[in-house]
Amino acid sequence: MTKDDLKKIISSETNLTQKKVEEIIECILDTIIEVVKVDGSITFNNFGKFERKFKKEKRGINPQTGDLVLLPPKEVFIFKPSKNIFKTEE
Repeated sequence: MTKDDLKKIISSETNLTQKKVEEIIECILDTIIEVVKVDGSITFNNFGKFERKFKKEKRGINPQTGDLVLLPPKEVFIFKPSKNIFKTEE
């Protein structure tokens, strides 16, 4: 599914225009990114947690030459789904 597919589904379910839904989706995503940058994480109950993590530098291998290289530390954005996200309703 793409963001465009999601936009169409939400638009048909809410009777909002696709343009308005796109604005809302962009606002939500921008807000999530900004909160994670500032606070380090954001949690949505029964959905999951978006989090900023820092990876340490590590050794790797250049696949073209086979030489050992040192990979620099980096910041990554991860998502951990809630344990309840895949539970089926009975």
